[in-house]
Amino acid sequence: MAGETTYKFDLAVVGIVAVITTVVRYNGRKYFERTMPEWSKLREDIKSRLAVEVAVIPSRIVLFYLTLPIMIGGFSPMEEWTSQDTARSLLSCAILTGAYIVDLTVTRNDKGATLHHMMGPALLLWIRTSFSSFSPSDALLCRLLIQFVFFGATISGATTTTLVFLYQFRKTWFRSSASNAYLYFTLLLPVLAVTTVASTFYCSIYLNVWYPELLAYFGAWGYLPLGWVLLECGMQWKWLMWFYTFDEWYRATTADETDVPKEAKERIADIADGAWWLPRWRFAAIKALVLVWLVTVAALVWRKGDVHFLVGKAASLALEAWGRDGVNLRVANGSGTDAHVEL
Repeated sequence: MAGETTYKFDLAVVGIVAVITTVVRYNGRKYFERTMPEWSKLREDIKSRLAVEVAVIPSRIVLFYLTLPIMIGGFSPMEEWTSQDTARSLLSCAILTGAYIVDLTVTRNDKGATLHHMMGPALLLWIRTSFSSFSPSDALLCRLLIQFVFFGATISGATTTTLVFLYQFRKTWFRSSASNAYLYFTLLLPVLAVTTVASTFYCSIYLNVWYPELLAYFGAWGYLPLGWVLLECGMQWKWLMWFYTFDEWYRATTADETDVPKEAKERIADIADGAWWLPRWRFAAIKALVLVWLVTVAALVWRKGDVHFLVGKAASLALEAWGRDGVNLRVANGSGTDAHVEL
């Protein structure tokens, strides 16, 4: 990789990745049409989304390789940052942009997810315009921004892609006595939980460690990276809770479904009963972790000394969002269930 690159290199990478993603998307969809009888039963927008989810997998693999070294050195002295690291950051964002440009053509119910997928172009523009001196001064914000690529787009993104794929075929795969799809779905839930915890706490701890430097750099705009963190990490917590609450809702309602075979109901019940990796206290644990994470963020804000109002406002908004429909699906008092909100 060259020590320094220009915006022309960025555009070339974006174009190449967008073409590759489009080709994989097209051929992936054709493959599913030939090999999966269930494919024809899906809505057109879901078909497009699943094809895109598969199409971005090659980009996720490359991004993992590119961003892992940056994450490992996230707390090392900034003097160790080299021009190669800046070039690696820009290349990662260009690849993410090329993949997400194609991803943004898909219609989604969740506006937050659409905003999340605008992250690629936003990060590329931000790093290229402000942190592309190819010197140690780039390290401070490049490390912070690239962690969203590593965790959000690569690790958690790959896990979420698999969960979404299983979720969309739940009416066939989960009900088949010969399929282990529901078992795999439940096994992926704690994986998503671990990646979410790692991502959000890495980010807030990073901000606390490098807070003086961040404040010195941004000055009056010192809350800009904090706002980015709250938005992006908040969406990760939201999606984690969505999948966990869907699983709870699915278990509670499947037993009453008349079109689900008895064998499938018994199999789902057996998996649910034996799923030690999904303990009864899982929801309490997730909410406790969210509160601990909010404390680390509040500690960061508190260090400035004149932002008590911001702490209260952020807490108010977080509590309001936590109970909003579509953000937190709830299972009502034991027997009854709330209506399921489609992903």
